[in-house]
Amino acid sequence: MRRAYGVCNPGGVKLLEAEPTVAPEVAPEAPRETPPEQPPSLPEAVPTCKACGAPMEPEQDWCLTCGTAAPGRLGQRPGLRAVSTIGALTVALVLGAVAAGYAALHDNGNKPAQQASAPAAAAPAPQQAAPTPPATQTPAPTQSTPTQSTPTQSTPSTSTPKSSTLPKITTPSTSAPQGTPITPLPQTTPSTSTPSTSTPSTSTPSTSTPSTSTPSTSTPTTSTPTTTTPTGPQPIDVKSDAGTVYDPYGRAKATGQTPRALDGDASTSWYVDPKDPQEIGVGYAVNLGKLQGIREVDLDTTTPGFKIEVYATDEPQVPPDILDTRWSHITNVSKVGVKGDGKEKIVLGAGTTKYRNLLLWFTTPPTDGSRLRIVDLKILG
Repeated sequence: MRRAYGVCNPGGVKLLEAEPTVAPEVAPEAPRETPPEQPPSLPEAVPTCKACGAPMEPEQDWCLTCGTAAPGRLGQRPGLRAVSTIGALTVALVLGAVAAGYAALHDNGNKPAQQASAPAAAAPAPQQAAPTPPATQTPAPTQSTPTQSTPTQSTPSTSTPKSSTLPKITTPSTSAPQGTPITPLPQTTPSTSTPSTSTPSTSTPSTSTPSTSTPSTSTPTTSTPTTTTPTGPQPIDVKSDAGTVYDPYGRAKATGQTPRALDGDASTSWYVDPKDPQEIGVGYAVNLGKLQGIREVDLDTTTPGFKIEVYATDEPQVPPDILDTRWSHITNVSKVGVKGDGKEKIVLGAGTTKYRNLLLWFTTPPTDGSRLRIVDLKILG
């Protein structure tokens, strides 16, 4: 810095002033250039389904929403993807089947050798064990076994290159004859020593078990009289409403109450008044409730002299016509009750054939008048 020296200046002389010191100018720093702002990168376009607009992955071939194929994919070609998939699966299945068959043939080829070796190794054991039975019986089987063993050894050699079925058949065949020489052992079992006489010991037939108390004659004697009762015909229990009027042709002018013929009361009766006094053509049917054998019919009437035709059927319902083939014609009886003071016993047979419905078909009217009455009717089986 410079300094100015002056003197006294009384006259007002201007003094030189010191020049101000000027700092050296420093060059301003150049402003840092900022990189130009780059426009924000646009998001990559996400492919969408052209059918439903759902977003799809870049490598996605099919829309997971509607199933439409992506543009430019193989799926747009109808049937191509399905054909390729089926072809690939078919090739894979064929290769797997070939590999499985090869493995099976390879395993079966090894098994016969093991199976053939096993019986060959086991064959000497029965030959050594054979001498243990009685000496008289062992020589015969021991001589037969060597002769059989020689062909059996030759068969495995031929069977090894063949299919697996041959050694499977030969191996049990060789083992069977080799094991048969052991049969002398079962010969000892049928010996009388094992089924010793102790089993049929005298204790079983001992008279104590069939004691005289069990076959006591008292019990059978009381039961035998029960068997004597069914020797003759027995009354069949029928309900009071089991009887019905059988009039398929509408020939009855009036009829009585049907239960009165089955109530067993002599003071009541069932009657029928035919429209034609010369021909009745009306019947009285009885439902037995189940199939039963009929042996006899007993009836009591106050108007004797009429004729009855007896029919029966095994059907649950009576046929609608007397000429129906489902009716079985059993017998005919004329002049009913004339000889027995109004009582008549009609024998039908042994009762071997069973029926469900019985019909008394009245054809001829009584001797006196046209009204027919049945006071009591009983069916016996």
